[in-house]
This record gives sequence, C-alpha cells and structure tokens, in this order.
Amino acid sequence: MFLKKYQVKVVSELKAFYGKSRETKDAFDTARKALPAEMRHTLNWVQTTFQTAVKEYKDRCTNGLGEYYPRVIMKVPTGGGKTLLAVEAIREYQNLFAHKRTGLVVWIVPSETIYSQTVRKLRDKANPLRQLLDQASGNKTLILEKGQRLTTHDIEENLVILFVMIQSISRQNGKEALKVFQDSGGFESFFPSDNRYDLHAELIKACPNLDLLSRIGPIIRTSLGNAIRLSKPFIIIDEIHKVFSDMARKTIDGLNPEMVLGLIATPKMEMNILVTITGLELKDEDMVKLDMHIIPPSGRKEDDWKSMLREIKAHRDTLEKKAIKYRRNTGLYIRPIALLQVERTGKEQRGKGFVHSHDVKDFLQEMEINPDEIAIKSSSQNDIEDVNLFSQDCNIRYIITKEALREGWDCSFAYLLGIIPNVNSDSGITQLVGRILRQPFARKT
Repeated sequence: MFLKKYQVKVVSELKAFYGKSRETKDAFDTARKALPAEMRHTLNWVQTTFQTAVKEYKDRCTNGLGEYYPRVIMKVPTGGGKTLLAVEAIREYQNLFAHKRTGLVVWIVPSETIYSQTVRKLRDKANPLRQLLDQASGNKTLILEKGQRLTTHDIEENLVILFVMIQSISRQNGKEALKVFQDSGGFESFFPSDNRYDLHAELIKACPNLDLLSRIGPIIRTSLGNAIRLSKPFIIIDEIHKVFSDMARKTIDGLNPEMVLGLIATPKMEMNILVTITGLELKDEDMVKLDMHIIPPSGRKEDDWKSMLREIKAHRDTLEKKAIKYRRNTGLYIRPIALLQVERTGKEQRGKGFVHSHDVKDFLQEMEINPDEIAIKSSSQNDIEDVNLFSQDCNIRYIITKEALREGWDCSFAYLLGIIPNVNSDSGITQLVGRILRQPFARKT
C-alpha cells in the first residue's frame, strides 16, 4: 500500500518522535536509578523529548502510576485516511518505541459506525490494513472487542488490538462506575486467586491505582479496566476532543498508558499537536473536492429552508446531468447525493417548532422526488443500513440526518450539504462538511 505525500509526512513525524522518545526515556531511566526514590518523580523525560523535537508541550500527563507519558495529536482533515495512519502509527510504535512485536493497543472510537467499519476491516486478513498489522506482529495479530476474553498469554504472544467505544471510558457523573471497570469474567489470568491476599497486596503495591472489591481484604477487581492498567497499553483515540475534559483525561491517565495518540480534524488549543495536515495537502493528492462553494439562500429570508431545498434539488439535478455525461465518456458511474441536516429526527420530536426529518421528506416528495430516492439516517431510523450507496441499482439521492452522519460515514457520491439548523459547533460543522468533500475513486473527478 502506497502512502500519499501528506501521509508520508505524518509517519515521518511519528517515527522521529518515537525514536527520540525511546532514546530520551532510556537515558532518564538510567539517571533515575542513581537518584533517591523521593526525587525520581522530578525527572520528566516527556518534556525533554518535546524540547528536543521543538514541539509545544502543553498537555502534561502522568499516568496512574505517577509516571510521565506523552499524549500527542495528529491533526488530519476528515477524509485524510486516519485509519491507515493509525495502523502505521501502531507499526512504528511497536518497532521504534516498544521494541517488540507483542503487547496491547487500546483503540478508542467515537461511534458505532466507525467501530464496526474498522473492526470489520482489521479482521479481514485480505485487507491491506490488516496485512500491515500482521507485518508488525509477525502474523500474530488479535482483534478483540470489549466483552471478549483477554488473557496475559494473548498479550505476551500477540499484538492485541482491543476496540472500545468512547462511551465505555467516559463518565456521566463522578460517582458513576465506568463500564470497562465493572467486575466481569474473562480476565482471571491477570490476577491472583481470591484467597491469595499476599499476592493481591504485592500487585497493589506495584500498581496502586487498581480498582478493588474490598479495602479490608483487599481483593483486586477482576475487570477489563484493571487488565488494561496492568498491561501499560498504547492508546489510540479517534476524535480525541470528545474525551478531553478534565475528568475524561484523568480516566485515560488512569489506564496507565505508555503513550496516547489522538486523531482529530479540529484540535483544542491545549493539545500537544505533533503534526498538522491541511486541507490543501489533501487537495494536492486529489483526496478532497475543492473548491467548496458556500451558497446562502437566494431570498436571504431567515429560516427559509424550503427555498434552500428547491435550490439544492435544482443544483443536484444539474450535477446528475454532468454525471451522466461523465459516465458516457469514461464508463465511471457517479450518482450525486445531497446530505440534508435537520433539527429533529425522533417521532416524538415532530411538531414542536423545529424542522423535523419527516417535514423535509414530505417537502421533497411535494417537489415530485421519488420516495425511493429519499433516506433518513438517525438513531431511531436507518434507511441506509446494509445499502451499497455506490451501487448502480441504488436510487438514493437525498439523505436526511441530524447528527448520525457527522462521523465515520464515507460516501464520496455526497456532493451537497444543506444545513437547516443554526450552526453552534465549529467541530460539528467541520465533521459534517467533511462528509461531502471526499473524491469519488480517490482521484480528481
């Protein structure tokens, strides 16, 4: 698999950082042994690594063991192939920092769509992404999901990629138990027998932030969270801004990572940005549709969403005529799709002063658009589930959504975006715009 120029740039930055991190950490570990125990915590190898790499060090992290570790960010626009870059990041991490083929990688994803897509790709041994991982592991790659059995033998003998949803490691309030830390079976090999209080005490001394069942005993909780803590994983977080609150960062710290790599198109100011890729760099590789035309409603009337839909229909019809001509000349099929963002989607939300998905669908049908060409994608209704939108047999030309397609949706036939609600989130609208920027066939079209 050949990398684009901007992807080579990302991987080169990662390799340089990994190499410098390993070199610096080894030197500091040697120096730490010569210091009294009470002074060892003062040595911050991560800060020195950032200074050497001439990178800003804003997000200063220590894990649950009180050890410094780096949390770095790759800023890559939507449509830039973040999954491929994450796989390359794992390969180079194992080679240049971990110096081994085995271990645990925790891959945290923000949505069910991204979760299922990525797990499916990496479980397919014919997929180039899986083949890259197998090169790193010596054909000993395990793709696991939360709820599946995990043993110490798995991690010692394989490169284990464990997929977890963001919701599983975030709190709604400070008292709510984290899902990955709930007591469960399948992780017994990480912990001593319940009656070996002496071995539990030794393990707690080595890893003081383990969750306990009892503080009288004490007995360590048999949970996935504790298994992760003991494994000192490399953690990859897609859309890391979603777990960047103070409490969420403490939760990530508490998993005792060796390193955290965040993937994002819209980073926060306080993040440690390791490498930045611009939209123009994607354009130079024919990855995205630019120029992007932003068209306000012609009547300039506030909330005139029906006029906007009329204009979108006219513009989409014009694009389809061009697509038919393009197919005659090249044999390549494109069916331009309009993505329409509404204010409400649930059945109980209709008729409350907001523009509902069914309001938009009804109006599209009033414009004599065939109902077969209209799909709704929401948390409660998924008209595009198991539908191949690239198929010539598919009729869908309009997809109505609220937030369900903001992340993890890759359909390069999407050419138009109609936004009905007021826009309050820069990151949200950036994600949504990214849905319509991808080039069909990944080349200028």
